[in-house]
Amino acid sequence: MKITIPESINDIALHQFQKYDLLLKRTDLTDEQFNVRKIEIFTGLDRKRIPLLSQKDYSEILILIDKALEQTTEFQPTFKIKDVEFGFIPNFDKITAGEYRDLTLYSQDVAEMHKLMAVLFRPIKSKVANNYKIVEYSGTEKRAEVMKYMPLSIVNGALVFFSNLANELIEYTQKYTTEEQAKANTPATTLKNGGGMRQFLKCVKVKFGSWIKF
Repeated sequence: MKITIPESINDIALHQFQKYDLLLKRTDLTDEQFNVRKIEIFTGLDRKRIPLLSQKDYSEILILIDKALEQTTEFQPTFKIKDVEFGFIPNFDKITAGEYRDLTLYSQDVAEMHKLMAVLFRPIKSKVANNYKIVEYSGTEKRAEVMKYMPLSIVNGALVFFSNLANELIEYTQKYTTEEQAKANTPATTLKNGGGMRQFLKCVKVKFGSWIKF
């Protein structure tokens, strides 16, 4: 029986993590049923064949899966799926309203994380050394399904990086707005700028925090 076991978080695809997230929400399974489905998700082994594993292999596979899931990674701005190289948004100063809207929209659930990644990463159209340009944003319909096959390590790093970047953006927006109000001698008001981004950060930490390490 040939089994492919993830040796690191880089060997886990986003769609596997999404299936595992659904599994974690189930309350109708015994521990054994849960573990069988867990092995099925991360190894591709047919559920009916898992009971044929030796107890030693069964236990070791579960340990290796947990170790892979618990690994943390650094941010990587580019990666490949087959022959297509994708790049992280290189300049958030030029982010469009459509990108911003979808970043906050698709941060609500792990089930839509592939759509979130399709906003953050797009095919590279030109590259010189470490500098690159990505294709213009036109929604997620064309590439969201492809993003289900990106490594979880890339997802992990991107979420941490973007979380830090978004925090800086919120702080800058608040500071700028306060300064402008002071110049105009206007009464201080409750700052609403960055509200959508705050919601993004909240959802990321609540939904993904147990697996995506901040």
